[in-house]
Amino acid sequence: MGNTEVMEMRGNRFKTGIGIMAAMTVFYFIWIIFGGNLRQFYMIWNLILAWIPLSMVLVIDAIDKRYGERSWTRFIIIFMWILWILFYPNSPYMITDFIHISPNEYYLINPNYTPYSGQPKILFNDDIRIWIDLINIAIGVWLGYTAGFISLYKNQKRLLRRFNSLISWIFVLIVNLLTGIAVHIGRFNRWNSWDIIFNPVNIIKIFQDIGNIKALKFILLFAAFNLILYVINCVLVELIRDK
Repeated sequence: MGNTEVMEMRGNRFKTGIGIMAAMTVFYFIWIIFGGNLRQFYMIWNLILAWIPLSMVLVIDAIDKRYGERSWTRFIIIFMWILWILFYPNSPYMITDFIHISPNEYYLINPNYTPYSGQPKILFNDDIRIWIDLINIAIGVWLGYTAGFISLYKNQKRLLRRFNSLISWIFVLIVNLLTGIAVHIGRFNRWNSWDIIFNPVNIIKIFQDIGNIKALKFILLFAAFNLILYVINCVLVELIRDK
């Protein structure tokens, strides 16, 4: 099998995978809306935002494939890359949506417990509704994170082809550090990606507010966590490639 055929086969598999992910996302939206889970409607909005960076990468690929490198395409692609950097953190940000399961009591103190009675001290809650809440959030988080991972992986491979492995991994490190910053100001300061366009003065104040050791710890923690997840997924991709 020649290189052209291999590339075409990989391209078809990629399109199929993206199509399956998109279908699952639509089914997820339908379930949240019509499955009696409207209190988790925020997951729909967050997942839409998480898909934006992947959509931008797909547009960049389409422009590259159809028009190649021209002066006007370079301008568009650079603009798309800037937007991608702004919107990419929305994907790993969804991991923080697990905080919404905190009101649910997944375990209870056994009222019948006494020392040496043989009764367990802790009972796990068998209310199916709270476990549905957990599954709903987990599926949304995984879909959103996966969309972001694919977009970052594709961009890293683009830089690898254009430059070298070192440059591509420096890019990944920088993106993860910026993601840690973005997730902090998104979760704690309620800042959105588009605020840098519509409310740029606000971002200056926010950066002044995060100049403390507590914010720095969170930023480095989340950046490291996201990097570890990315490396794990990269290893999985390489293990199953062409298998």
